[in-house]
Amino acid sequence: MQPVFSLADQLALSRYRPTGFDYLRIALAATIICLHSANVVFGTDRAMEILGHIRIGSAMVLALFFALSGFLVTASLLRCKSLISFLGLRVLRIVPALAVETILSAIIIGPIFTVLPLTQYFADPKFYAYFHNIVGDIHYELPGVFLHNPVPFAVNAQLWTVPYELWCYLILALLAVTTICFNRVLYLVFLVLAQIGFACHDIYHSDQQYLHLRPSLLVFCFLAGVGFYLWRDKVPFNRTAFLLALTLCAAGMATGYTDAFIVGPTAYVACYLGLMNPRRSWIVSGDYSYGMYLYGVVVQQCVAAVGPPVQHWYVNILISLPIAFGVAFVSWHLVEKHALRLRAQVEQIEAAVLSRISIATFWRKSPERGELRATLGNSSASI
Repeated sequence: MQPVFSLADQLALSRYRPTGFDYLRIALAATIICLHSANVVFGTDRAMEILGHIRIGSAMVLALFFALSGFLVTASLLRCKSLISFLGLRVLRIVPALAVETILSAIIIGPIFTVLPLTQYFADPKFYAYFHNIVGDIHYELPGVFLHNPVPFAVNAQLWTVPYELWCYLILALLAVTTICFNRVLYLVFLVLAQIGFACHDIYHSDQQYLHLRPSLLVFCFLAGVGFYLWRDKVPFNRTAFLLALTLCAAGMATGYTDAFIVGPTAYVACYLGLMNPRRSWIVSGDYSYGMYLYGVVVQQCVAAVGPPVQHWYVNILISLPIAFGVAFVSWHLVEKHALRLRAQVEQIEAAVLSRISIATFWRKSPERGELRATLGNSSASI
């Protein structure tokens, strides 16, 4: 019997640097900007009505983002010697760009678009509370900013996912401390129990419907991505399986009542697309998806604030998307890339700490650790 060509085989075939994840991330980031155009142009209530007709697509985007993050971040976890480097790298990837975006929004965007006198703007408690975004305590409003937009006050509504991303990393760290994620059979049992729990919740709350997957299911998508990485040598890399998973996703997300049952298929779709290896181009010469995510809605709100000449959803996209990409390009090359170079300092701190304690690492060593050090290159540093 011929062995099944697996996710691990495809990963090795791409020399552990598949470009599919790079293209998938930037495509998803661009799609999110397109979907947000309905919000910033029509307002929240009308946008909910419109996006409800394309619920499959709007729900799928974030689910894929969280699932691919779980797959990539697990590779990073298994390469790290302890939680010091793992969590340190997460901080380096998330916080510097988020801090810069927060500061620029408060110091530059706010004063330009506020209807308040600048003395009142800078004295307002909302101005100071806005900086809490840097540590994951999300605040959406700056005083008097975008007051006359279809979605007033909201500067950066997209940041609602940041706390749940942080929860994903903390849960994975806990699973590492308890060694559950180092025993893939035990981890599979954990996923099955979680699946049963979420399915029971959906059945019990069958009268509730969400435009997107509810946040707890997004975290579950992340955890499913972790599972696919752990079992990558057993999961087939197969176009038929991909099409079946995609069909199950479409059927399950169509109504919003069976979301819990499509987490596994969604994670497979993310892994399959991510492990494809098209020719690399300049558009994926850096990881611009995070910057597009951070600045997308801010740019769109600025465009919407211009007034009626640009208050059409397609005009908003045509103007906002290239600007958001340009800002993301600058963010990567001036902020994010340089922040990731601090990895060596994080590892030095880790080595100093580990040399002073009686155990070699914060978790037991994996027999796969040697092979995993080469896996996915720098891609695992991305969201």
